Amino acid sequence: MAFPALRQPKNAKIEEKIRTQVFNEPQNFLIVTLKDGKKLVVSSDAYHGILTAGELYRCVFCETEMVRDVICKERHKASENHRKILEGYPHIDEYKENLLRKLNTPGHYCTVCNVVVMLHYANRHILGHSHRLELDKAKGRALSYKPYY
Repeated sequence: MAFPALRQPKNAKIEEKIRTQVFNEPQNFLIVTLKDGKKLVVSSDAYHGILTAGELYRCVFCETEMVRDVICKERHKASENHRKILEGYPHIDEYKENLLRKLNTPGHYCTVCNVVVMLHYANRHILGHSHRLELDKAKGRALSYKPYY
């Protein structure tokens, strides 16, 4: 028994261009001094838990989304409400320089990489190549940092 040939779909020419916005945003850094005196320099967004999600920003600690606008993001980071909530998420001492924070969800937030990691993958994450690379960058920035006087 012969099977009929499958018809191929017609290739319709779509004249709509896919719009991709390029965001060229300034990168601010801050120094995190650990309990043992070591210093790491991480991005301000990473320290405050601000993730980029397409055309939105998302604060993992406040669980809010905001329009992808630098002024809106900076206003959120400076707000008293965000600061109070951030105090409730200290870095976990057992992870030391890896700067992991426990979230309300079953996961951790990695300040070095600016990612949310599920609880059972936290150790694998901090031993992984990408985390080590970001940690080395944070240490290197701390060595080359020269404060303005």
